[in-house]
Amino acid sequence: MRSRSFSFITFAGVLILAVGCSGDNPAGLGAPSQINSGAPLSSAIKSDIASAAGDAIAGDLETLIANQAAAVGSFAVFAPSSTPAFDGESSDSTPPSTPPAGQPNCTPGSQPGVFLCVKQPGEGDHLKCTYSDEKKLYICVKVDEPASTPPPGEPPPAPAPPVNAESCSFNADALIYSCTRSGEGKSVVKSYQFRDASGKPMEKFIRGTTESIHYLVKTDGSEAKDNHTSVSHSLRDVTVSGFLGPNRIWNGFGSSADTNSYKEDLSTRKYTGLSVDTLKAVTFVDERATHPYPLSGVAIRVVDYTAVSTGKQVETTTVHRRVVVTFNGTADVPISLGDYGCVLHLDTHKVDGCK
Repeated sequence: MRSRSFSFITFAGVLILAVGCSGDNPAGLGAPSQINSGAPLSSAIKSDIASAAGDAIAGDLETLIANQAAAVGSFAVFAPSSTPAFDGESSDSTPPSTPPAGQPNCTPGSQPGVFLCVKQPGEGDHLKCTYSDEKKLYICVKVDEPASTPPPGEPPPAPAPPVNAESCSFNADALIYSCTRSGEGKSVVKSYQFRDASGKPMEKFIRGTTESIHYLVKTDGSEAKDNHTSVSHSLRDVTVSGFLGPNRIWNGFGSSADTNSYKEDLSTRKYTGLSVDTLKAVTFVDERATHPYPLSGVAIRVVDYTAVSTGKQVETTTVHRRVVVTFNGTADVPISLGDYGCVLHLDTHKVDGCK
């Protein structure tokens, strides 16, 4: 058993050190216990922290669902050719297709141009989709776009490089699958392992026997918008269980190191700090087409930031917030930040209604 768990133990050890051995307390020593700021900056901080935390939590949920779909529905393509495919499908050594642009809920299928999607993609992705009651997913096929004819005498345009190409491997000794994906300002290293009801690792997903999947995910990313830039590094240790029943239940913890900058009028606010994330019994119905949002459970993010305002308003303050999202089966869920609350819209990642 030691050889099977060595890679996970190494990764988890780094993660545990990062979160200070606690999934519900800020990482690091000497964390500030309150906001120490004037009213103008404090008001802006409330809005910034609520928006950043809400977007991160909503994005994490979409990523978790996509990871589950990939592991259960289409991971046979990454297994050795001698290994039986998952769910009775035939194994295939064909490399995965490029996921449709802007569709984080889609994962490559076992055939080129085929995708498994939690939600139906938009028309701009040129996909034809059919809902599968068995997989509880949309099975989408890439439809070729009309080819444009170049002017006479000009060579045809070079094909675009693949975006977000994913490279995967299987460790037969440890029974761990690993995937690396990079592109569009983000890199993700994901490892996972199938387990039965007793917690014993399994070689593949077997319907009726596999009870849970354990994930370790490392993400590094950066983003720049009109008035907002961000750089983030995160680690996640999460488990989805309940494959022997009608619900899927997520539990786990993680840590993040983030830098965010906001420009507003003649001032710029920059946040640098740490956060700790916890998922507690976040429960989805397996039938996601009609129940896409968690029925219950909570997501907690504890943040410790140093906020620096420059320009028209010059000020430095420390920020400590415990952000709690309580899921209720709808897209509109309460997000609490201590002495005030807002509404997080899981479908758009927007936060409003703060009071």
